[in-house]
Amino acid sequence: MTRLAFPFGPSAEGRAATHMPGSAAHVRDMLRLLILTMPGERVMRPAFGSPVRQMLFSGGGGIATEALAAALEAGLQQELGHLIVIERLSATFDGDAARLDVDLAYRLRATGASDTLTVSKALP
Repeated sequence: MTRLAFPFGPSAEGRAATHMPGSAAHVRDMLRLLILTMPGERVMRPAFGSPVRQMLFSGGGGIATEALAAALEAGLQQELGHLIVIERLSATFDGDAARLDVDLAYRLRATGASDTLTVSKALP
């Protein structure tokens, strides 16, 4: 069984792009979804997500970004702790560019392979 890829798009065959569950690409998609979903955005799972988008409007920096990193780590452990081991997680806010960057280094539990992911969110 396969899962739809995120962001949604066509495959080379013209069908919806998919990934095998637990594959490196599928885990990266799940990480992006968790980081970019606001808590309360999903009706049936109100605690799912992270406050990344809300942080853009808070001014960021200092203790706020440390609190965001702690909230992200807790959410990642709760939702994806069975798939990954977090090796490093940091959040940085660039006030001039109005952009928040989340840098994550993790290891897949299934294969032991290490990977990194950077998710940036800027004000439109």
